[in-house]
Amino acid sequence: MVRTKGTHRMLAANSSRDPVYEMRTMRTGAERAEATAFAEDTALHLAQQAVDLPVGQFADPIRSQATVLGLHEDSVLVGCLVVHPEADLRHWGRDGRGRGLLVSVIPPVPGCSEQAGRLLTLWLADYAARNGLEWVWWELMATSHGEMGATLLDAVRDLGWEDLPAMRRADGEQVVRLRLRAAIRDALTAVISAPDIPPTPLVSPP
Repeated sequence: MVRTKGTHRMLAANSSRDPVYEMRTMRTGAERAEATAFAEDTALHLAQQAVDLPVGQFADPIRSQATVLGLHEDSVLVGCLVVHPEADLRHWGRDGRGRGLLVSVIPPVPGCSEQAGRLLTLWLADYAARNGLEWVWWELMATSHGEMGATLLDAVRDLGWEDLPAMRRADGEQVVRLRLRAAIRDALTAVISAPDIPPTPLVSPP
């Protein structure tokens, strides 16, 4: 179920000994099944808001061998992302240059899970900066770009992502390109615990 408890939980973490949220690497079959179900649930909620995106766009990367990270609140999965090493960003041109990281974020459901989306965005910006990167990159299929402009895309922009003109990948899929500038967020360690993850998989500039 897509949910969030609001900003008061973040503020409470500042005065708490332990972070309210935990970022975990989801390795086991059961953990990845939970993440896949979360992705499918998110796609259903978005469809109910007329944001019609293929379920596979969110679920298929989780089923791959890529690194899957889950944001948990009180042991409940509230956000999820996938890290893509050695990705092909030639279709990004100049916008995909620099040291960066390509990810797939299970997007926030407008009016429902913006808090989790905001936390994932802040965490990614901080993680990238602490690993000497300049950017975090994300792609969404552009088939429903019209609907996204009024709902999902606006929500993603509000989180701090910059959207770039849609481009066609080498596999023929047209995607909306999103990028996030890396930035240290010192206060974030009081809110989200650090995950045990492999060395940062970098994306080589095209």
